[in-house]
Amino acid sequence: MTSLKKGLFSSLILLVLWYPWGLSAGETMRVVYFDNFPPFSWKGENGKMQGIFIDVLDEVIQNHLGIRLYHEGLPWARAQKMVKDGNADAFVTIPTPERKSYTEVSREPVLISYMTIFTKKGHEKLNALEKVNTLDDLKEYIILDYIGNGWGDKNLTGFRRDLSPRLDTVFRMLAAGRGDINITDSMVALHRLKELNLQEEIVEIPIVLDEVPMSLCIGKYSSFAHILPEFDRTMEKLRKNSTLQSIYSKYR
Repeated sequence: MTSLKKGLFSSLILLVLWYPWGLSAGETMRVVYFDNFPPFSWKGENGKMQGIFIDVLDEVIQNHLGIRLYHEGLPWARAQKMVKDGNADAFVTIPTPERKSYTEVSREPVLISYMTIFTKKGHEKLNALEKVNTLDDLKEYIILDYIGNGWGDKNLTGFRRDLSPRLDTVFRMLAAGRGDINITDSMVALHRLKELNLQEEIVEIPIVLDEVPMSLCIGKYSSFAHILPEFDRTMEKLRKNSTLQSIYSKYR
């Protein structure tokens, strides 16, 4: 090989290594979501995924990093299994220890989730619930929750927890008095209660029990795992210039 060819070959190798998303360029990143988790992620009437998670990832990964995205909505437990099994690249959620065992997690959260209490309007212990300070104060209550809720799996061990397949079922059961409370993200709950026309039957107790980062989690065996440093830098920049805030505001 001539010196000129050797130089060109070396330059090409350095260019590939330097390129922010390396071998992922030109590929499509498959991101899976809970298909019924508005305003974060849900399947619209046209069958396409929409919501805060989709808009943020489109802005950061597609518009700024130049990587095509394919958004797919599924029941939440199934979506997580797809990433765990290597059949999808990523999801956005709470980075629990179990999820960290098979994904790489962004340093910058896609958003911060504020966990509050919801109960049936006129609940016989409403006054006591309004004075809650910690999770331990809720030990006596039946907590309605949905399968695949990582925050609940982590924080509600030892509580009286009744699981349903979907959040909609949880709220209908709560309105029917078939449980005492639900603990979930305030924005998600208020949006869903309005859609279900249950906003007059279920009330929020605006005590923030936890602030939880909802992060981009990319499967360890995905060819896109190495984009996280660039993702974090871009997220930080867009947070500072209010681009992210403008996306969040559309759903309030």
